[in-house]
Amino acid sequence: MSQSISDAERPKVADEKSGPVVDGQDVETGHLQELEVDLAEALGEGNKEIDLDADHSPYPEVRGVVPEVDDPSIPVNTLRMWIIGYAFTMLGCGINNFFSLRYPSVHIVSLVAELLAYLFLAHVLPLWTINLGPLGKWCINPDRHFNIKEHTVITIMSNVSIGFGNADATNIIQASSKFYGFPMRTGLNILMVLCCQLLGFGVAGLSAPWLVTPANIIWPGSLSICALLSTLHSRTNAVANGWRITRLRFFMYAMVGAFIWWWFPGLMFVALSYFTWVCWIAPKNRIVNHLFGMQTGLGLSPITFDWTQIAYNTNPLLSPSWAALNVFFGFAGAFWIIVPAIYYTNTWWTGYLPLMTADVYDRTGQAYNVTTLLNNDGSFNAAKYAEYSPPYLGASFAFVYGLSFASLTSVLVHVGIWHGKDIWQTLRVGQKLDIHGRLMQAYKKTPWWWYAAVTAVTLALAIVMVEVYDTLLPVYGVFLGLLIPAIYMIPCGIIQGITNVDAQQLNVLSEFIGGYMFQGKPLANMLFKTLSQDVVQQGLFFAQDMKLGHYMKVSPRLVFAAQGSATVLGALTQVGVTTWMLGNIDDICTEDQASGFTCPSGRTVFSSSVIWGLIGPARLYSVGKIYSDLRR
Repeated sequence: MSQSISDAERPKVADEKSGPVVDGQDVETGHLQELEVDLAEALGEGNKEIDLDADHSPYPEVRGVVPEVDDPSIPVNTLRMWIIGYAFTMLGCGINNFFSLRYPSVHIVSLVAELLAYLFLAHVLPLWTINLGPLGKWCINPDRHFNIKEHTVITIMSNVSIGFGNADATNIIQASSKFYGFPMRTGLNILMVLCCQLLGFGVAGLSAPWLVTPANIIWPGSLSICALLSTLHSRTNAVANGWRITRLRFFMYAMVGAFIWWWFPGLMFVALSYFTWVCWIAPKNRIVNHLFGMQTGLGLSPITFDWTQIAYNTNPLLSPSWAALNVFFGFAGAFWIIVPAIYYTNTWWTGYLPLMTADVYDRTGQAYNVTTLLNNDGSFNAAKYAEYSPPYLGASFAFVYGLSFASLTSVLVHVGIWHGKDIWQTLRVGQKLDIHGRLMQAYKKTPWWWYAAVTAVTLALAIVMVEVYDTLLPVYGVFLGLLIPAIYMIPCGIIQGITNVDAQQLNVLSEFIGGYMFQGKPLANMLFKTLSQDVVQQGLFFAQDMKLGHYMKVSPRLVFAAQGSATVLGALTQVGVTTWMLGNIDDICTEDQASGFTCPSGRTVFSSSVIWGLIGPARLYSVGKIYSDLRR
């Protein structure tokens, strides 16, 4: 709902006559090359009452890294930005997807693109501007100064393609062709990856009024990127709490120090990574290993000097302290009290299996051999299953499934109680804007129907995919799969946007529903999971980057074009690389492949599809079955 803004509330944006505004003072247009953050003021405001009408964000973590001024005249839609963005999209997707089929794998994160893109091509391309007539002018290279907004869009494009890992749908290509022996069909492969990625893009855009615009959905993961971009482009050195060192110099010191230190826990003294000193005293004591072991035990002495271990799930520095404490006490109660109780009482026969493991076992305690259950055509053999064994889960793994079932309800209840009023208000009249929302009013919004059109077209492609190709997934399965994102996208996004904690455990729900409805149809089960859980996962990534564009004052329509085009280009690149590798590398996806291309992710998807798609949850979780209590 649009409403007039008083002069006191008017955002500090560029004016054609007076130029941009910085701290209430006019500066000459074009000389504001970067958007600075006043750290002294940001840190000095302390805990204030939330006032969205103020000229500063009510959240100190946002004030500290996000500029509260804007210059819409800064050129962003430049040829150099698109060249660099597309280059990192293709290279990052290709390299990451290539090595994802190898164990151990190598993964390039978007931080590499952020650092390498800095100043790249700004000093190479000529200073040209093309006049496109009624379409306006297009800058090839407006100046020799690579600005922060261009850098932001390149970061967004790299996040789409490489920042959040390769598309999960490529694992289905590996599982179906190399483990099930289904024929390689290029059209099906392209549609699988495109549908998963673009549906996530569409639902993220439709959820933007709840996940991007509100000031309280701060997305801590985006704030860390804002801090790095501001550090690389900042030209001021504000004194904050006595610190006089520039942020760029501090960043360089920290980066060099982290590089040097990594060699100690990573190579020279790996015990620093798992610092289980209690186990050193009694290395053969089973109880000590259960209590203090880090890999197969409860980790009651959680000491590590390895940052990769600290940030294994997510960066703890980005989450609010109350959220981190919530996670810790929840973990302690579940894994230090309940899991040992399950194990030592031999519930579900877990006493015969390792305490902490994600592997699946047979009744002899050996790793579950799923291939023994398959006929030559990849179908399930019930007689072999009855002769072999049902799958058995360790205490921790079984309990995690129970927690996942519980979280499906708790997420909806929590968001409904604490944020239900805000969700309803946004649907009716919209949210009140903070300083960043008011600054973004200088740019044209992306119409909601653009994202609706992307979703509708992609939905049509998904229907074509399941109808033309022999996937055994009925059309109603496509709509049923999309019902999960429709219900869970906003609740999961609100929790992650506030806490930086991933609250979506929809893989269990999608596998559970798909396993019951499409039992004996592994490809249908895998596709159903892709069209449900993976869409939410990708959508949250897109929403986080939309917030990054919101913070850095990038036109929403430019963000739409950058994310959409990078998604399509990245999907095609990943399909091309995967298809080429599966057809040209000898013995690929076999356990003894000479170069280590064993397809670990594809193997995991295959095993999961056998458990949930072929064996099915009815044999494990129905009334009277071994794990039926976990549904309650």
